[in-house]
Amino acid sequence: MSADVDLTWEWPADRVAEQKILVKVMEIKNEGGGFFGFKKSPSFAGNFPDPVTVKAKFISQEKSLEGKTVEITLPKLELESIKVDDFAVIGVIESKVCICIKHVASQNVDIANLSCP
Repeated sequence: MSADVDLTWEWPADRVAEQKILVKVMEIKNEGGGFFGFKKSPSFAGNFPDPVTVKAKFISQEKSLEGKTVEITLPKLELESIKVDDFAVIGVIESKVCICIKHVASQNVDIANLSCP
């Protein structure tokens, strides 16, 4: 999987998203433990319980994001009920860190009124 934009996942920790972006989920892939289970080690930085990588397409009014894809590796639990072909809103801080992902019913949802996290 290759994407135009890679975001890093972090739990919100009382932070609020600076930017909310609507996406359409294209692919969800379970991540393995790596060679000899190295990535499952508690000391491995960025280790998440039950990690999945989500690849999604931006659904945005911004021309700079139009048609681009994003990839995020996060704990499976954070996906909740999100599946391939669903729409979701991702909350981003510092232009590169995703702190939340929420399922939305359609691409016509008003994300300005959606809380994330």
